[in-house]
Amino acid sequence: MIKVNVNQSYASDGPAVAAFSAACRALDITPQHFSSRNDTPCGSTIGPISAARLGVRAVDIGNPMLSMHSCREMAATSDVAPMIRVLTRLFSEFRGFDSAI
Repeated sequence: MIKVNVNQSYASDGPAVAAFSAACRALDITPQHFSSRNDTPCGSTIGPISAARLGVRAVDIGNPMLSMHSCREMAATSDVAPMIRVLTRLFSEFRGFDSAI
């Protein structure tokens, strides 16, 4: 699950989302995308503040859970292995988001 929000309530930035999406494509994994309505609160400020102060690329990702964000969001035990594969590729080949951008 890649989480983005127009009000920047999540830490995701464009280049980091692109790097994560490229890693998914390379492994033939289709990520889910989550964007909340702009009139409802979501996320927190810790991710965006931390990313901005540290000056690092960030992508707010995670495996979804049943009804955590919406009644249509689902998860399964089969979601764990693809996440591990994507993160392994991302951290072993890209050596961090900045080198992939």
